[in-house]
Amino acid sequence: MEHALELSIMAESAGHIQPLLDQFTAEQGIPVRLRLLDWDKAWSDLVKVGLYGDGPDVSEIGSTWVGDLVAMNALHPFDENELALLGTPDAFLPTTWQGAHLIGQTQPWAIPWLTGVRLLFFRRQLLQQAGIEEATAFQTAEQLDRTLGRLQAAGIGVPWTVPTGTTHTTLLNIASWVWGAGGDFITPDGKRTLFSQARARSGIRAYFALARYLAPPVRHLTRLQPDEQFLRHADTAMTLSGAWLFEAVRDRGTPDLATQLGVALPPGVPFVGGSYLGVWKHSRQPDAALQLIRFLTQTPAQVTYSQRMGLLPATIAALAAPPFGDDPLWQLAIQGLQTGRSFPVTRSWGLLEYRLVATLNSLWAETLARPDQDLDAAITKHLEPLARRLDPVLEQS
Repeated sequence: MEHALELSIMAESAGHIQPLLDQFTAEQGIPVRLRLLDWDKAWSDLVKVGLYGDGPDVSEIGSTWVGDLVAMNALHPFDENELALLGTPDAFLPTTWQGAHLIGQTQPWAIPWLTGVRLLFFRRQLLQQAGIEEATAFQTAEQLDRTLGRLQAAGIGVPWTVPTGTTHTTLLNIASWVWGAGGDFITPDGKRTLFSQARARSGIRAYFALARYLAPPVRHLTRLQPDEQFLRHADTAMTLSGAWLFEAVRDRGTPDLATQLGVALPPGVPFVGGSYLGVWKHSRQPDAALQLIRFLTQTPAQVTYSQRMGLLPATIAALAAPPFGDDPLWQLAIQGLQTGRSFPVTRSWGLLEYRLVATLNSLWAETLARPDQDLDAAITKHLEPLARRLDPVLEQS
């Protein structure tokens, strides 16, 4: 029996993936040891792995982190023979395969594993109570703003709940508003920032202006706390989250939520994210690592694991299989994958994301502490200095 492979994944996945790893070990005779990471701290942990060349053989890598790990010369590049084993590019959803390589290049550095899209979840009964038609409730940022205003005016306790604490989720959420306003975060070549430009600021303002619909009890929630608020409190009208809420609604929602649940794409352009599987250059078992990735990206494992995680598979074959191919909720999520966008894969995106997330968290703290402030001025104050610091770094990357 070979030495155990070490696989690092996000901690919330541990209970879901272990049966698959047991199956892999039984079939291939290769034991797998898990290392668990926290999403909001995983980036710094993976940087240390890349920096010191010591740690797991295979890692789950956030879709926006691939470029920086390539820049560190830390990931194993997949050659044609390895790709023939793992699956050709056309086996994967195009938006996910784009994230496997740097912009402007074709060399894949990671293999798509799971994918997901941001979705609006709402209680139909509360919209009806406020006299709101779903068909015109949230197709644009302006419509969503008016919808939340009408919910608030109708006396709905919690019209809106999203994370406002320290979390990277804010960046994923505002992307739809930024892209919908015609803005972006960086130039197509990845050499300059755009998030402080007028169109991007307009989208960011529209998102942060929704703070006035956050009732006092939900103004300082972080990570998955807004999900729990939506699931457990019947007076919570709307949130922005991921497809994992599909099953959570059935398992942990209020008794009427499963029949009252409405789901829609967010205004603007949906954000498509997910995770990849990468092999570290320091791994002494690259062949066994490839076998593990092949197993985890085959249709049976893709369908089983993505359902357990409340995400979508990255391969076209798995997306066509039940329940993804025939369930209306999953079909809406797939529509979002097909029409949405991901962040570009550049050598410095991880740094940009880290700094921008911290800045957006500070902006949330200031917005909630001073609701009457000039929001445009606050956004400019936070974003322009950050852009000036990051532009020279991006230019040299």
